[in-house]
Amino acid sequence: MVRDALIRWIESHTEEMIADLRALLQCESVKSEPLPMAPFGRGVRQAFDRVLEFGERYGFRTKDYDGYALHLEIGEGEEIVGTLSHVDVVPPGNGWSVPPFEGVLRDGYLYARGAQDDKGPTVAVLYAARALRELGLPLRKRIRLIVGGDEESGWECMKHYFQHEPERPSCGFTPDGDWPLVYAEKGIVNLQLEKMVSRPDALPRVEWARGGERANMVPDRAEAFLRATEEQAGAIQDALAGMEEIVTTAEEDGVLVVARGRSAHGSSPQEGVNAVARLLNALERLQLPEESLWLDTVRRWANHLDGSALGIAHRDEVSGATTTNLGVFSYDGSKASCTVNVRYPVTWSLDALLAQLQPAIAPTGFSLANHFGIAPLYVPLETPFLQTILRVYREETGDDKPPRTMGGGTYARATPNIVAIGTGFEGDGAAHEPDERIAVSTLQKMTLIYARILYELAQ
Repeated sequence: MVRDALIRWIESHTEEMIADLRALLQCESVKSEPLPMAPFGRGVRQAFDRVLEFGERYGFRTKDYDGYALHLEIGEGEEIVGTLSHVDVVPPGNGWSVPPFEGVLRDGYLYARGAQDDKGPTVAVLYAARALRELGLPLRKRIRLIVGGDEESGWECMKHYFQHEPERPSCGFTPDGDWPLVYAEKGIVNLQLEKMVSRPDALPRVEWARGGERANMVPDRAEAFLRATEEQAGAIQDALAGMEEIVTTAEEDGVLVVARGRSAHGSSPQEGVNAVARLLNALERLQLPEESLWLDTVRRWANHLDGSALGIAHRDEVSGATTTNLGVFSYDGSKASCTVNVRYPVTWSLDALLAQLQPAIAPTGFSLANHFGIAPLYVPLETPFLQTILRVYREETGDDKPPRTMGGGTYARATPNIVAIGTGFEGDGAAHEPDERIAVSTLQKMTLIYARILYELAQ
């Protein structure tokens, strides 16, 4: 049987798969300054080179799309079954118990940024396709693994790839979602909101403030420097003493206030603790002059996760309610700026959202400086290739939970007839959080599921 042959192959190649995944995890593939043939920086280029080396070693046909994306392909035929995954990662953040780019193997788990999102699944799908090739299983379609390098930021990778690659998959999946599959993904938009202000003359005052690294991450650290007299500095420290995860340090001419939060994926802001919200909640105690200028407005945006403070709360029966995450904030004395990551229901439109946003923010003095995002995704459940994915998953796991919708955004939106499927199982560490991890047993199980799906879709 095909399944038995796949199981034996995966078991005999597990150590090799671990070694390859560790090599990929050791690439610090956070987006950075562009270089020639490396538009997303040196770390992403290094990760691409690793994947290309794997593909060439294992007999795939490979192609590099100017450092934006690449693909690995096996088989023959007119149609293509595609997978879309990515090797870029969000910054590691704080709170790790191991180095985040070492690929530590401990107690049956591999720990590293990207272990689940999305390097572990990228290697698993590579080994799934490799198994089909090396076992000589008959395929009526080509299998193409498309790998991007800008999924966590602006998706320039997929834009470039599909502008320069005329062939598109007829169906497939992105191993970057939830089990058993995700048939609807909320719309995503990043709102860049700004307000020009004049720094108050009176002391104490906020000299500068900042927090967050990426719009799609709940900030785990935020800080502000308050210029103050020595007497005022002491009063500030007394007022903030004992507040949870707030640390104050007396410095020359003022006080540094640092807030700690807990990071989470921007699609699930309720699972984290926003450090910007925590910082601004602390500063509210001090009744500073900035409160009427920008502080109270940004504080409300950071604390309300349903869009109500921005006038964009909305819900539908397919995908649920709007969520918002104030992911990046800065104030330099002349401008307050923040980026809010919004996930909105699949039956709503961006135009409708913006129409509600504008009158809601106008009284605050903030304006929408820019916005960018991706439209919602919806693939009807009766679509045949979805039914194949669902059947294979249930046969392999015995799990009959229904298909899902989600607020996260995946490459399934990059081209038609793609849906997101899972990247881990119970016990694996969550993406975008400290100590992200994936079990070796998960890699084996995913490789088998991916291989069976690819084989059946290529029939």
